Amino acid sequence: MRIPHTISKNVIAAYRCSPETTLLSQEQGRTLRAEDASWDDGVIPDLKILALRAIVLTWKDNPILEDLPTCADRDVLVETLPTDLPFELTIPRIGDEFYWERSAKDRWEYNDPSEHGNSWRRLYCERHLVEYLETLQASYFEPQREECEKLMALVKNHIHVIRLRSLVPTKKRTDMENDELILEDDVVHHIPMAVILPQFPHLTEIYLNFGMIYMNDGFEWRDFEFSLEDCLSLGEGIKASPKLKKFSLTRSNLDQPRVAAILQGMISNDNIEELDLSHCKLKDKGAHAVGEFLSRHQNLKILHLTNNNIGPIGVAGIVHGLLKASSTALKHLDFRLNPLQTEGANHICALLVRNKTLETLNISGCELGPEDGIALADVFSSGCVELEALSLDVSNNNFGFTEITDEQEKAKSILKVQHSSGLVY
Repeated sequence: MRIPHTISKNVIAAYRCSPETTLLSQEQGRTLRAEDASWDDGVIPDLKILALRAIVLTWKDNPILEDLPTCADRDVLVETLPTDLPFELTIPRIGDEFYWERSAKDRWEYNDPSEHGNSWRRLYCERHLVEYLETLQASYFEPQREECEKLMALVKNHIHVIRLRSLVPTKKRTDMENDELILEDDVVHHIPMAVILPQFPHLTEIYLNFGMIYMNDGFEWRDFEFSLEDCLSLGEGIKASPKLKKFSLTRSNLDQPRVAAILQGMISNDNIEELDLSHCKLKDKGAHAVGEFLSRHQNLKILHLTNNNIGPIGVAGIVHGLLKASSTALKHLDFRLNPLQTEGANHICALLVRNKTLETLNISGCELGPEDGIALADVFSSGCVELEALSLDVSNNNFGFTEITDEQEKAKSILKVQHSSGLVY
């Protein structure tokens, strides 16, 4: 007996006879067993079921679904259609989540619809697009452009998040002259994001990594490089994404010229609220480019700059950008694993005194010493901090032991307790 997928498995379990019930004497001689789902396995199916099976067999040539007369007929078709049908046929015609759940589970071992808005259809479209883009050959993009645009047109209404773990770079360019192999300028390019990103009107988040995650026999260090043109193209793509809220470019060789090229386009997109540039190579010059961006962007709320080798000079640029009157009202700032040192800690203290919007500050593992811990405590005990609530992480810093006065000891303890005004350190 077929049980429609529209009936919850919990309902079926609730009405199923328990093992103890089946052992009762009254149950032994019962001939009618409605709970037995296999009672009709040997019964010849009726004509409607045979007709639906014929439709399934020829669905590729005659893709009908909504034309079927009843919901029950459409449910049968969705449950029995093969999951390897051409994507251009299924995506515009099948909206039932059960079919896309079957398709995703047949194609991938791990599936988590909660990462895709609890939609199996969106999960399938986003992962299908990402796999296509991650294997798209940048050297031959123009010949493949028409095919790429057709795919993007099919899935554009179902793409909200793009997570690109790697991108294929262009191959080395060579030329032949007088039977001799000559290597041309080896500039690494990737697929043009200025062409791809504007195709998705509902795009809200981008996670990107320029590099390879699977190494083969042809591995080269150039596979982790990317060009200034890539960044300019990416910036133009972000500029043309009106609903984009979060941009993340991590674990890449992102330096000052490249981040400046990206931010040049991003600054025109006022909808971006979160920026993650962790584990890159910004250093002080790159931090100054980010600081300039902060001084001109109005809506950024969260900034991650973990592990970018940013020193005191770079921190000064960030703080200068945040303290400008036209700067964003930043709420979350992550400076983890950057060598801020004592001079950088002084800039952080200046930020705490003058900023009124910050809610979370992470300066863990930033090479701060005992004097820096005392300076932070002095700032909080001075009464000059006007923040309503602040979560401060100073872990993994060498505050150590030092000879301090009773007043400094009292100030230092403030970092460990909840202040009566509501500040949490």
